[in-house]
Order: sequence, then structure tokens, then C-alpha cells
Amino acid sequence: MSNTHTTPIVVIKPELGLHRWLWPGVFLVIGLLAPLVLPGDKWVRVAALALVYVALASGLNILVGLTGLLDLGFIAFFIVGAYTAAIFTVSTFGPLLAENPAALAWVLPISVVAAIVFAGIAGSIIGYPTLRARGDYLAIMTLAFGEIVRIVSINWTEFTGGAVGIRNIPALNFVDGSMVPPTTTYYIILTVVVILIVALASLIASPVGRAWVAIREDELVAASIGIRTRRYKLLAYVVGASTAGVIGVFFAHMNQFVNPDSFTLEDNFIVLSLVILGGAGTLWGPITGAALWIFFQAVAKDIPLIQAHPEFRTGFLALIVIVLMILRPGGIISKRLELTRARGGTVPPVGELVRPDAEQPVAPGAAVLRLQEVKQVFGGLTALEAVTFDLKHGEVLGLMGPNGAGKSTLLNAISGVTNATSGTIEFFGERTERLESSAVSTRGIARTFQTVRLFWDMTVLENLLVGGHSRLAGFVPKFLSPFPFVRKSERFTVEEAEEVLAFVDAWECRDRRASSLDAYQQRKVEIARALMTRPRVLLLDEPAAGLNESETRDLSTLIARIREHGIDVILIEHDMDLLMGVSDRIVVLDHGVIIADGTPAEIRKNPAVLEAYLGSDAK
Repeated sequence: MSNTHTTPIVVIKPELGLHRWLWPGVFLVIGLLAPLVLPGDKWVRVAALALVYVALASGLNILVGLTGLLDLGFIAFFIVGAYTAAIFTVSTFGPLLAENPAALAWVLPISVVAAIVFAGIAGSIIGYPTLRARGDYLAIMTLAFGEIVRIVSINWTEFTGGAVGIRNIPALNFVDGSMVPPTTTYYIILTVVVILIVALASLIASPVGRAWVAIREDELVAASIGIRTRRYKLLAYVVGASTAGVIGVFFAHMNQFVNPDSFTLEDNFIVLSLVILGGAGTLWGPITGAALWIFFQAVAKDIPLIQAHPEFRTGFLALIVIVLMILRPGGIISKRLELTRARGGTVPPVGELVRPDAEQPVAPGAAVLRLQEVKQVFGGLTALEAVTFDLKHGEVLGLMGPNGAGKSTLLNAISGVTNATSGTIEFFGERTERLESSAVSTRGIARTFQTVRLFWDMTVLENLLVGGHSRLAGFVPKFLSPFPFVRKSERFTVEEAEEVLAFVDAWECRDRRASSLDAYQQRKVEIARALMTRPRVLLLDEPAAGLNESETRDLSTLIARIREHGIDVILIEHDMDLLMGVSDRIVVLDHGVIIADGTPAEIRKNPAVLEAYLGSDAK
């Protein structure tokens, strides 16, 4: 390690102890004791309904809170699950269950699996066309989908029973056909909800959950470090829809009938309000919001004013949400999500980089990145015109030019953020000019941005784990498990992340939220996150912007050390001392055209550069 690399301060990392189990323990104890302390069967049924809405709010939270996708038709998936159970137990297996009620023990799992499949398909159907839609357009499309499903349930009479619905759905009795006490139904639904919450919590604290949050915070950056954003948005729809479908099955058995009146347009807004009320983007917020609201509704029924004007209940919820958004925008519970359960060490690591993967050794001076006649046109503006150069292995290539010369546009084209209008870009012989940025990243090109773009609500360590996403992503169902063996690869990646943080001298920041860092720490973390992709080429866009002289010197040393570790660098920088000092070769752009290509000494004396960039009188 270079002598100029400052040894990180040893900060003992807080271990996850009993406090990690505080909220789960509180909710589980409340859930287990509720039927024992509630006054009568009526309130046990209310508690069971509250659990149904807990599951609904948790499923919608995957879309709204984690991934940032506004869905106003979420109840459609709930409808799919409820009608699946009704059709299977009344129409398909009705005669069998009438003769042998105990057969429900194997019919119910079939209904649950079918509900997951059908709701998942419905989630895919609504999710796929909305992948490119955001904001108002997304909300309108999902709202329309929800209404379509509800209207179909009204009019497809031979299948859904129409407005009458489907009745005589068997209760959750696995022995005989006798009445089931509300307490038994409650505990069955509690078990299902606990399983759903554990599965969702496990998924959130995995590469999947981090990908969702990264998409919510900055979709462009998420794609630039290897996350296939459209795939993960579609997955969010499928997971949320499947959660609603599963709880819909048990809602149907709890009510013993379903009809379109059980699922109104208003329910979509209520569930969304519960997510916001409790705390969107948290695990326990939607649970809290749903439980409080359902019990409030039950209490409000006995209030004379509410009895006279039932519509006041929903109006009161809207008023609470408005007031809460003003006084506590994060919701009742604002505890941030835990996006990993793998823990690192408490002693600063050595601070070395894992060398970029390579199928065969590359000779020093060989071209690793080749641009030929690259042109970029935006409307009537030509940002790049016939740009041609090579990046050779073992060099730091500086990109120089005045503002508007096309430097950042060129990095965007190389990294896949935008596709070049014409020309070719070859990376180790493979053409990449038409690849998406996520595909470019997985092939070994990483980048930083002109303005630091971290995932601000994540910790530094979580930011770096997102950088290692392509090595952690895998078979999604395995991440539903809470068992430690699932996290084995993640623990290795945490160790690598801490090595990279030590390499850039930011190890002591690993447990801090990215938004709490100063400018230089943010820049080092952004570089570290890019290095976590194990790149073969690193694109740095004005990394010294806003840094003081001492920080700029440290940055120069860091760039040199990155090059020493086998990573080739393209550097855009307006600080001439840094650019000239660290670059082996410099390419100068002016109005999208290369006007010079040579060593720093040659560039200093080049008349075209002096005229276009340094000024005609510069020496």
C-alpha cells in the first residue's frame, strides 16, 4: 500500500443485538395476545381483518415505498386471490369438500399456489406496460387496471357469480364442517401474515431489496452499476401482487363469500393511505398504519356522528394523512430499512482491490476501448462529431475541453447511459454502443458522475453492496428465506466492500448514511461503489469538483493507485494540475470534435488547445 494512504481510524462497528428483534417481538406478542384480551368475538374478527390489511399494506409498500411505483389499482390483485379461493372451493372442489370437509387441508394449499400464480400473472400484465411510465401516467394506468378487474368480476357472471358473488366458501376448518371459532381463524391468518412479513423482510434485506431502493432513489445510477431496472420493477409488481393474492385467499375463507361490493375503488386509496400513514418505505410502518386504522374504524362505528355519516370515516383518514404529512412526513414509524444482515469486521482491513476478471492477460499498451467515428446528435444539436480514439491498457486518459465540448456526453455514450447516434464502440473487441448501461457495467465499465449521485438513504456499506449487485443477484425465491446460509455470498461481498472502503480511505464511514457525509467523503464513496463492480475501465467525471487543494492531491494519489491495480481510467477534469499530473495521455475536445491527442507536455504546447481552451495568449 502506498505510504500516502492514511490508515483509517478504528471505529468499532455496532453489532446487531437484541434491539434488532425489538419490533418483531413487540408485534408478535401483541398478535399472539390480542384474542385473549379483546372483549368478545366481534373484536377478534376485527383483529383478523386488521391482519388482512397488514398484509395488503405490506405488499403495496413493496411498490410504493421501496421501488417508488405509485399503484392505485392494487386491490385488483386482492380480488384475484379471493375469487381464486372462491372458485376452487365452491365450483372446482365444492362437491368433494361437501362430502369430506377435511379435504380443505390439501385444497387450500392448491388455492394459495394458484392465487400466487394468477396474481403474479396479473402483476406482470400491469407491470410490463408501465415499466417506462412514472408519476401521473403510472397512477392512471394502474387505476384503470384495478377498475377493469373489478368490472370483469361484476359482468363475468357464469364464472364469478356477477353482482351476487360466490357464497358458501368453507371456513378454515381442516377437520369437519362445523363452525370455526373466530379465534381459530384469527390465529391461522396471523400465521400466514407472519410468514409473509418474514419473507418480505428477508427479501428486502437482500440484493433484491437494495435494487428496489436503488431504483427508487436514482434509476439511472442503479442501471449504470449493473441493475436491470425494468426486470426489478416487474419483479416488484409480481411480489406485491402475490402478497395480495395470498391474503385474498384467506380473506375469502374468513368471510365465506366474495362479491364485487367487497372490493371498491375506495379500498385502493385506503390501503395507499395506510402505507403513507404508517411510514412508506419502512417495514413496520404499513403494519402499524393498517392495524391502527382498522381498529379505529371499528370503534368509530359506535360514534353517533359516524353512524349518521359513514363517509366521515374515510374523510377522517384523509385528514389524518394530510396532518401527518405536514407534521411527520416520514409517517408514524420512520425507522429506516435494514438492507443487509451480513456484518463485517471491527478491525480496518488491508485495503486492496479484487483485480478485474479477465479471460486472458492484456499486454500493456494494447487497446482495451476503441471508439470509431462516434457521433451523438440530440434533435438539431450535434454534441459529438466523428470522435475516434483508443484507450490503452495501463494508462490514465484525460479528457479535456471547455464547458459544452461534449466530454460528459462522450462518457454517457461509452457507459451506455445514452446510445451513440452512429459510430462504433468496442470494449475488448465486443461492440457495446447499443447495449444498455446495466449490460455495459457487467462487462467491466464503471463510472462516476459530474455531480455526486449516491443512494442517499442507504448507508455507505449498502451503497457498495449495490455496486456488487451483479455478483449477488441470483434465484429470487432463495432470498425469501431468513436463514443465515442464504447470506454466505453476501458476507464475502461485505468483506470486499470494506476492503474497497479502506482502499479509498473511507472505511470509518461504512455505517453512516450517505447523506451525512461531507463532499470529499461522498466522492470517495462514489468511486468505491464504482470499484465494487470490479471494472476493467473506470470513467471519472470531474471527481475533483468542489475539493480543496489537499483533497485534490489525495484524489490524484488514489487515481494513480487505481491504475496500478490494473484498472484503466478515463478522466474528465477542469483542475489542470490534477489532469496534467495524473494523465499519461490527454484527448482534447472542442464542440464535439477532437482537436488534440498527446502527452500532457504536448498538449501544453499545442496551438489549437491554447487557442480553444487555454486562450490564445496562454503560455
